[in-house]
Amino acid sequence: MDASDADLIQQCLHGDNAGFDLLVGRHQKQVYRFCFGMLGNAEDASDAAQESFIKAYHALGDFRKDASFVSWMLRIANNACVDLWRRRTRRQAASVDDEESGLAEIPSSDPDPEAALLGGESRRLVRDAIGRLPEKHRGALVMFYVNGMSIKEIGRTLGRPEGTVKSDLHTAREMLRRKLEGVVVEA
Repeated sequence: MDASDADLIQQCLHGDNAGFDLLVGRHQKQVYRFCFGMLGNAEDASDAAQESFIKAYHALGDFRKDASFVSWMLRIANNACVDLWRRRTRRQAASVDDEESGLAEIPSSDPDPEAALLGGESRRLVRDAIGRLPEKHRGALVMFYVNGMSIKEIGRTLGRPEGTVKSDLHTAREMLRRKLEGVVVEA
């Protein structure tokens, strides 16, 4: 029988850290996907996800039992990504070329090298455009499209009313559309 997240948290709060190891194993992919969507860089996403779990571990006593652990984790991850994004933006001013060479490509299953190259370039352009969105719009967009969260879940995670989340998503889509006008994105 699998223990619930709440049971694992209680286990950890009573001194058994194996419960936290199970929580990490259960949610690390979702947290990493979120961080990658926010940061667009595999190394930074890994760092932010790791930092998120460390912060969560130290704050387990503050977790509200009536809340969703995943929503709580994604809120912590959102803050970690924002912090890392700000640090990276400062670092980026020193060397744009180094940042470009560090971008992780999402592997393509397309056997045609030319199509794979064009698809990879399109994904990079979309990732870059998402990365230039304001933090609140980027977070809502990633939670909705990458993590598949509902408007209600995003609102709870970010501490915003559902109407604000809908507005943020609409604004994010419009901003992306304008940033990507004229760019062909291969399906």
